[in-house]
Amino acid sequence: MAPTPATLSDRMLADIQGYITSAYKHLPLATYLFLEIRDARGAQRWLAQLMSSVTTSAPWPVTPGGEKVKPSSALNLAFTAPGLAALGVPQQVICTFPVEFQEGMAKPGRSAILGDTEESAPGKWELGGPDSPPLHVVLILHGKSGAEMADVCSGQRRLIEGTAGAVIELTHLMQRGYRPDAGNEPFGFRDGMGQPSIQGISGQGVPTGEFILGYQNHYKLFPPTPVVGADLDGREILPPLNNPYHAAARLRDLGANGSYVVYRKLQQDVAAFWQFMRREAVRIRGKEDGGFMVWLASRFVGRWPGGAPLVLAPDADDPRLGERNDFLYEDDADGLACPLGAHIRRTNPRDVLKPYGAEQSLSMTEAHRMLRRGRSFGPPLFDPRILEHPESEASTRVLVGLEDYGEARGTHFFCVNASIKSQFEFVQHTWCNNPSFGGLNDNKDPLVGDNNRADQPSNHMTIPRRPLRERTAALPRFVTVRGGAYLFMPSLTALRFLAAFTPSA
Repeated sequence: MAPTPATLSDRMLADIQGYITSAYKHLPLATYLFLEIRDARGAQRWLAQLMSSVTTSAPWPVTPGGEKVKPSSALNLAFTAPGLAALGVPQQVICTFPVEFQEGMAKPGRSAILGDTEESAPGKWELGGPDSPPLHVVLILHGKSGAEMADVCSGQRRLIEGTAGAVIELTHLMQRGYRPDAGNEPFGFRDGMGQPSIQGISGQGVPTGEFILGYQNHYKLFPPTPVVGADLDGREILPPLNNPYHAAARLRDLGANGSYVVYRKLQQDVAAFWQFMRREAVRIRGKEDGGFMVWLASRFVGRWPGGAPLVLAPDADDPRLGERNDFLYEDDADGLACPLGAHIRRTNPRDVLKPYGAEQSLSMTEAHRMLRRGRSFGPPLFDPRILEHPESEASTRVLVGLEDYGEARGTHFFCVNASIKSQFEFVQHTWCNNPSFGGLNDNKDPLVGDNNRADQPSNHMTIPRRPLRERTAALPRFVTVRGGAYLFMPSLTALRFLAAFTPSA
């Protein structure tokens, strides 16, 4: 097997769906269409028509003046394991996919790993759960404006309607998302700064094989890839599997230049989050103190609302540091600036992953990185600009008086990873839902951990301080899972194969 090239060629990039390599920050609006396949042949004809519209990772054109010409919309798609089966992909091919993809996120064993229990249990999900209609294909659409988004959606719906029922849209499951102007997620904190760069695409960065199949990963290994027999690919559309251990089997590589996408609809209880901060301010400070509320909430996150990392700005927010991601925790090993249990420190421990040394920590952390591609949903509960001056009377009044008026809001969490098990599932289970992370005790992730479970002891947030630490009251669960799916995002070559092979009966 050849090593990963230092730079991926334009030909390689044109085979990779653009969603894998770009967050489409210039396209703030998103629509997610969930489809069901009812006839394999008709679905293949639909897929063959759709392919020319799929956005790839090929470099954007550049004007004579050197300015990139960015697209005004983007279209990408991914399949669930049942979706591949509905398309006629035989079981002997599907069984070469990872077990977690085959089982799906809603499988009881996987729910236990992820902490999807009680109100977050798959049986209560809006989509993707055992009582929901089958999800086969997800169309991920992005647009620059409302008009552009409407045009893209209309065009895709016409194409679906043209299949005469072979493919149907589960219209009641359609989801919309958006990227707020200031980039703040619903709790009010700026988001999206901690994205890893991809080696071979953005120069130096995390090895390509951590995110894209067919390239070397962190361990200088090629991640396992789904394959098909040569007899199923009579037109030789797919590349041969370049693995000497399987040379005699004459297998073709279905996964090359593809990846796996995790989707979770996460509903955020914004009012409960800030009401908790208010109660803690009264308990610890003896008054409803907006400045302390934001100080405490920032310890939960690991960054100030404006994005500045606590390890660089421990005392106050600093707008100049809002985009900074080039920092380590070497001078904050005990978490006096950024608590050990803070959300960003759990999901990316960088160089301080106890009890290991800095070099080992950086290496281990790199093996569990993810590319996030999320969008918010629902109207914001408050203007996040009030968090810039939380000590003011007006800001304190707003934060103290926040109430939930019944409109759901949260994040459509999407992430790209070459291994769902060792990246997404590992981070959620071993770092976020682990009460003993970093040598702590009864401390799960304060934002996305499965806190407040009836079958487990309560969890808290510990904030190291001198002379005495702060320890919060028992944490509620601020984020509830409302749906989800594990998806395979094929390369353009694999899409051509899926549109052309002879489906199994």
